[in-house]
Amino acid sequence: MARGAPLMEDSALVEDRKAGAHRTLTALVIMMSALFVGSLLFMVLSGDQRSPEGRRVLAVLPVQGSSPETVADRFAGFGEGLAAYFGRADPMVLGVFGPASTSRLVESGEDPLSVGRTLGADMVLVGREVSGDLSATLVSELFRVDDGTTLWRGEYEAGLDLDRSALLLGVALEVTGVLDLPR
Repeated sequence: MARGAPLMEDSALVEDRKAGAHRTLTALVIMMSALFVGSLLFMVLSGDQRSPEGRRVLAVLPVQGSSPETVADRFAGFGEGLAAYFGRADPMVLGVFGPASTSRLVESGEDPLSVGRTLGADMVLVGREVSGDLSATLVSELFRVDDGTTLWRGEYEAGLDLDRSALLLGVALEVTGVLDLPR
């Protein structure tokens, strides 16, 4: 019987070690899971609120005019085209809100700077058609939202033979130069 006692002590010791290892492994799994869930929640909750340092945000408003029918025909998709052009920039450098995001605010009567503030934009690009006796002019302006400063203004003839693609590219390139973005 003397020989059986050490085997029982050895098996009890082995069982204690297994139980200790199991508790340690369980504690590590719980701790790693809690760390993962906590970091995931942190990223989700704070992800919307943090933008890269130095990143600017541009809100492109739909083109407005004296008569909605004329603007709808002549400048349909113009703001979307500008937003798409600027959307090609590095998103860490420039964020863009297009007319899909800004039109509901414009239609509710908010002025361009208020639209920019509502969206958290730094700049607002607006366009409006000004009709004359025989011709029309597209006036585009880029405003800084925080103080309303005009950063750029361009006037373009928008007659019946309007080449919208060339006009869009002209506005986009001039604003690109003002924003000091790569072309």
